[in-house]
Amino acid sequence: MIDRKNIYVDYISDVALEISISHIWRKRIFNLKKDEILQISSKDEDIIPEYIKDVIVNNHLIFCVKIIDSCEEAFDEGLVIFKFYSEEFPEIISYSGNNPNII
Repeated sequence: MIDRKNIYVDYISDVALEISISHIWRKRIFNLKKDEILQISSKDEDIIPEYIKDVIVNNHLIFCVKIIDSCEEAFDEGLVIFKFYSEEFPEIISYSGNNPNII
C-alpha cells in the first residue's frame, strides 16, 4: 500500500512552487481574507498545473494554502508568504515568498 504521508512529503515543495508561479492560483491566494484557507484538490483538476496534476488527482490529495505574516524561513522584505500544508498531515509544510506586485 502506498504511504500517503510520504506522497505528501515528496510533493509538498513541488506543489508550493507550481501553485506559487501559477497566475490563476496567485490571484486566488492574494484575494484571500486574513486567516482564510484555500484548498487545492482533485476538484480543481482543470486548473492544477500539469507537473503536479496527476499526483494530486490520482491520489486524491488535498493541500491547503494561506497567507501568513511570518515563518521560520527567511524571505526578502516585502514578499508575501504563502504557507502550504497537507490537510491530512498538517505538519507537512512548505513556504514560498511572493512578490505582491506580480499576479
